This record gives sequence, structure tokens and C-alpha cells, in this order.
Amino acid sequence: MTYTVVVSNAGPSDAVGATVADAAPAGTTISGWTAVFAGGATGNAAGAGNISESVNIPSGGSITYTINVSVPSSLTGNLVNTATVAAPMGTTDPMPGNNTATDTDTPNLQADLSITKTDGSATYTPGVGVTYTVVVSNAGPSDAVGATVTDAAPAGTTISSWTAVFAGGATGNAAGAGNISESVNIPSGGSITYTIMVSVPSSLTGNLVNTAAIAAPMGTTDPTPGNNTATDTDTPNLQADLSITKTDGSATYTPGVGLTYTVVVSNAGPSDAVGATVTDAAPAGTTISSWTAVFAGGATGNAAGAGNISETVNIPRVDRLLIRSTFRCPRVRRATWSIRPRSQRRWARRTRHRATTRLRIRIRRTSRQT
Repeated sequence: MTYTVVVSNAGPSDAVGATVADAAPAGTTISGWTAVFAGGATGNAAGAGNISESVNIPSGGSITYTINVSVPSSLTGNLVNTATVAAPMGTTDPMPGNNTATDTDTPNLQADLSITKTDGSATYTPGVGVTYTVVVSNAGPSDAVGATVTDAAPAGTTISSWTAVFAGGATGNAAGAGNISESVNIPSGGSITYTIMVSVPSSLTGNLVNTAAIAAPMGTTDPTPGNNTATDTDTPNLQADLSITKTDGSATYTPGVGLTYTVVVSNAGPSDAVGATVTDAAPAGTTISSWTAVFAGGATGNAAGAGNISETVNIPRVDRLLIRSTFRCPRVRRATWSIRPRSQRRWARRTRHRATTRLRIRIRRTSRQT
């Protein structure tokens, strides 16, 4: 702030040893001042701090002071400055009412607030948490007392926790959880750095969009409001650690005896697997007579079927799909023959399914010759 103070003498007498005084407004300091003399006036030409100068001003002369006042960014209330001139002893001023002059300014706070936000990546993985860094700054010239910082979790996610580190005299809450809506004080040149932990479910789809904002307090003008919001956008990078196991519980099989396999399909995440494909073709020479599926933890798909498996399934993270399939192996019939006397040339053949391929023939006498 720069003041111009003009001290004049309209006469008729010279003022030798008049006193000029000017104290800095409350809460401020006079960083420096200069004086320009006219009409024969004399005195100190420059200085710093409050002015209290003895000067000589001939009739018709004048002194012009240029006073630089340092105003802290934290100042509030009106800025009131009064300058005075007092006649020297033995000299009467016929119009003393104009020997003081006051300048009053109301506050016009201006704080150039700005905010940045990043998670350091252009992509995110559903099921893996994301950490954002948000920096709120005040380039001044005024302090921002009662500014508001807001940051809501991206759609479908939650802010599990956040912390704040303050610099340059900034103040506010140091930690919290959930969406951020904080009243903060940021001096000119100060800043706050937030570290925000976001929980991302494994089922999330679409872009991850997060916006943080800083709003100037009431009564404070931000000369460049265009940098008061910051948005970070990540595209999805799904990762699903799928695995499958299969067993019939035996190292051998018996032709003619059906087999039951147990197949377990699992997803260790971190993302859900939506639209995964499970395939299982019967071993050569066999057929899958039937299969059933048991779903756990939100997995979905067809629950039963027959024939070779080629199924589209959805398997959330850390869940599994259990498939039991029954195979039919080719079977060999067991035959039993009875051999009878020629007089009764008749063959009898009986068949039935057996679990083995052991063939045998028995010869028995059905009548006794005498």
C-alpha cells in the first residue's frame, strides 16, 4: 500500500520547525518513505518506520511524502491511516481543522487458490486400492481463512482414509475417513497436501473419475478461479488370476465304469472375471453324460447340463465354481453259455452289463447217459 501525503503552508508566515507525523495503520508497518520539497521547504528526504519529522515550510511551500506501507496477508478490518502537521511553538495556525488527514480503506481480500490431484497412473485395477495426492495452495496476496476443500469418492468407491500435511502456517484437520469437506486456513504462500486412500471394489467397471475442489471463503475473491478444481481420470485395467483344478480322485480307471470328475475354477483377483469361459471336452472315446455346477461367493452361470462343457461364467474375486461331471466309458458285455447234449441242441445266451471285461465259459452236463 502506498500513501501520498502533502503538507502545505498557506502563510502568511513561514513555519520553521513544524512537525509532520504519520504512524502506520494498526497491524502494518511503514517500510520506507521519501519526501520531495517545494518552495524552499526543507527536511529529511527519506526514511523508514513511522514518520515524526521536524520540517521548515516557507509560506507557499510544500512537502510531498510518498509512504510505502507493508500490509500482512492476514490483516482484517478497515485500514485507517492518519497524518498530521503541527505548527511550531510560537506560531498560530488560523485554520487548525485541516491539520489532520485520514484515509480509510475497507478490506478487499484476494487469494489465488489452486488445487492439483493425481494418483500417478492413467489406469486402475478393480479390486486394488488407489492413492490420490491432492495439493491445495494459496498464491495470495491475502490469507484464505475458512476456505473449503471438497473431494468425494469416485462413483462406486469409498474413501477409506485420508491424511493432511500442512505447510506455511496452514491449518485444518490432520486426518479422517469418508468424503472430504473441510474448512481450512491457508496463509498466502501456504499449502496443504492430502493423501487419500480409495477402496475400489473388484466389480467396478468404467472409468475412475475423481474431482477435488477448493473454494475461497466468503468475502475473499479468487482472481483466477479456473484452477480451483482438479480431476483425475483412470481407465480400467482388469486383472483376474484365474485357475482351474481337476481330479477324479484316482490314478486309474476301469473301462465300463463311469467316472466322476471334480473341476474347481477359482478367481484370486484382484478383479472380478465377468464372461470367463470354462471348457471341458470328454476324453477320447467317452462322453459326458451329465454335469452340475455349484457356485460360491457370487459366481454365476448354468447350473447343469450334458455333453462337452463350454460355458460363459462370472466369477468374482476370491470365489470359485465347482463342476462335477460324470463320464460314461464303453462297456464290454459278459456272456454265459450253457452246452447241452446233442439231443437238446439248444444254446442259451444270457447277457448282462458288468464292471469288468472278464470273459468265461462254463461246460456242464445237464443229463446223465446210462
